[in-house]
Amino acid sequence: MGRQLSIYKYSGALRAVVHPDQTSGEACEIMGQDVFQMAISVPTPIFFEYGDYVKVNGRKFRLNTPPNPITKNAERDYEYKLTFESDVQQIGKVAFLFLDTLGRFTESQFSITGTAEIFLTLLVDNLKRIYPNYGYVVGSVVDGDTKTITLDSTNCLDALNIIAEQFETEWHVVGNRVNLYKRTLGSGIVLKYGKEEGLYQLSQAPQTNANPITRVYGYGSDRNIGSNYRNGARRLRMADSLYLEKNSGLDQGTGKYDIIEVTKIFEDVYPRRNGTVTSVASPLVFSDSGMDFNVNICRIPNVDAKIEFTSGQLSGNAFTLASYNNAAKTFTINKNTSDQTLDIPSELLKPAVGDTYVITGILMPNVYIINAEAELRQKVQAYLDSFSGEVPTQLSVVCNPRYFARTGFTVSLGTMVSVQDTRLNINRQIRVIGYTRNWQYPTLYTLSLADSVKDKSLIKLINT
Repeated sequence: MGRQLSIYKYSGALRAVVHPDQTSGEACEIMGQDVFQMAISVPTPIFFEYGDYVKVNGRKFRLNTPPNPITKNAERDYEYKLTFESDVQQIGKVAFLFLDTLGRFTESQFSITGTAEIFLTLLVDNLKRIYPNYGYVVGSVVDGDTKTITLDSTNCLDALNIIAEQFETEWHVVGNRVNLYKRTLGSGIVLKYGKEEGLYQLSQAPQTNANPITRVYGYGSDRNIGSNYRNGARRLRMADSLYLEKNSGLDQGTGKYDIIEVTKIFEDVYPRRNGTVTSVASPLVFSDSGMDFNVNICRIPNVDAKIEFTSGQLSGNAFTLASYNNAAKTFTINKNTSDQTLDIPSELLKPAVGDTYVITGILMPNVYIINAEAELRQKVQAYLDSFSGEVPTQLSVVCNPRYFARTGFTVSLGTMVSVQDTRLNINRQIRVIGYTRNWQYPTLYTLSLADSVKDKSLIKLINT
């Protein structure tokens, strides 16, 4: 009969004790599915309900969808196929909302400008609305520039994927901690062929169908550069080149590839000063003692200068600039009139000391333009470096269960393993981006291995 498994009702009472078949087990992916899939055959029907759950390897998996249709086999048994989801999936049940003027989460369409931590904090605040007793908290978060992200009727799980993509990283949830960074875990696992060794079957394939890139035309935003920038260029450009190039010249014997061009726009790169509020006189008036230029002489005729807050209660909102007092370094802003449902700034939602902001709709001083062009070059170079080398590969591995039984090793998402195969000329450390773990044979793993998650739609696990 094999290992048995208890299924519980939502209340915690026992629903049934069953013996999952040999196809049953966990299936997990980075930023993807995290489920326990089970097939059973029983002599009498079991009436499963939404919220039933199982406990597998110290984790709870819940039944969130009806079981597949019951079938009756030749032995007159009742067969069920069920998918139990981890608590991570409950994040997708929560709408990603923003605050209205009364401080309530009601706005489903909005744009936010802020750091990764700002976005993750808003997401956790939304999770607390629905799961106040779960204790969700912001975990570890990547550093980085501010981004502007527009969301429209999005749930929190989809929002997590959008945020991770925008900040070029990954998310993962451990217990009640929601994290936003690329996780790697040391393990000591070595996968190679041989008696009692860890490797049973190995295949290798490109992780995506995309060609490498050898030339990038990189552009920044059209903000804060004016109409006379670089002979009328509409977007920020690199100072000394229209493009960057790497690994081209196959026809001349000087590179690995032909010229393969792409254009890339970095909307978050533009001349800007990241200001900080140092005092507040009223919801519409604040000062920044660190201001190092006169905004008044940077104004563009017939263009509204705007203050865009990147942190604090007004994060993600932009306000037209009514006036600027250069001597006092004081800004006066107008109320937001573009959204009649949102009365801000107000006594409830207003600037505070320490809030950060940027100014847009002006012609920034030249030093800021120079700095932005240098930043753009760094971004373009990093992008080119990521795509100009070998096309990333993904390894699919069926592991030898005897190796894991002997060593006691276990696998988690992000685990680093050493793969050694002389026939494929592989000898490297690589990361687990997906795995299955069999229920009846808990030391039997299949693994998907890659350095990063390039395209989730292409992550496929070997089924055993």
